[in-house]
Amino acid sequence: MKKIFGALAATAVLMTSAAWAEDIKIGLSVDQLFESRVAVNNGIKAEAGDRGYEVVEVVADGDAQQQNAQIQSLITQEVDAILVCAVDQNTIERALMAAKKAGIPVVAYDRDLPDSRVVQAFVGPDSIWDGRLAGEHTAEALKGVDGEIAIVELIGALNDQNGIDRSKGFREGIAGLDNVKLIEVPTDWDSARALSGTQNAFQANPDIKAVFAATDTHIPGVETVLADLGKIVPVGEDGHVVVTGVNGSNDGYQAVVKGVADGFVVMGTEATGRKAVALVADILDGKEVERTNVIPGDFYTGADAEANKAKIWGAK
Repeated sequence: MKKIFGALAATAVLMTSAAWAEDIKIGLSVDQLFESRVAVNNGIKAEAGDRGYEVVEVVADGDAQQQNAQIQSLITQEVDAILVCAVDQNTIERALMAAKKAGIPVVAYDRDLPDSRVVQAFVGPDSIWDGRLAGEHTAEALKGVDGEIAIVELIGALNDQNGIDRSKGFREGIAGLDNVKLIEVPTDWDSARALSGTQNAFQANPDIKAVFAATDTHIPGVETVLADLGKIVPVGEDGHVVVTGVNGSNDGYQAVVKGVADGFVVMGTEATGRKAVALVADILDGKEVERTNVIPGDFYTGADAEANKAKIWGAK
């Protein structure tokens, strides 16, 4: 009789837990949709689905004020937690304070909000590490080069922690090179600006030795410039321009496989999305969580990119 009662009690607990899990509603506040963000969001939705959570997604289309209004809407819908990738880390706090006042925990993903008084945890790429990997490869490829070493850096966005950190990491990676002339090209993550900026940089400095793209979706523009100038030269040969980037998109993968780019850093998009939901689950369970959770990327070159295609999110 005790065994039967115990089994019934265990079943009741499981049913109660399952019902509670199904009632959990996560607000997903997205800055804008592009390849890598969609890949992370897919990881979020997969993990939420595995746990029986509902996801309410809103997309700000790059408009910070719209994102604030959308977060207010999520609060009105009484979501249990909010996952946010901010358009602008300097303008999002007002909406997040409203979530805190409503007792809704907030986790930032993909883009950290280090000065926020509300965000309880962050998960995203280790952007300093990722930038450093690209910088170290560039430095190794250019070691022994005599004279001035001109390098173009296609900077992401300076109101975006990922852009700031990738730049910092890249500069750390090339710190061992002597006589570097770093040509900064702000892009605000815009491919048209990256293309025109690269064209201008080569016009002013024809002997550029390397290009670093904060996002590898800018590499096709770099390829266009190099092709127009007759500078598509195989790796290891005189006149080759070293090209690296960070992301893991199909643009980056194709450029590396073709030999246009020397290598790229691939972010762990699915792991980031799944970890974001796991952090929410722990917070809702009352558990302590680490404030900062970073997932380092992996660097692939033409020698190993194709063999590791299954690990490259943009190549799937």
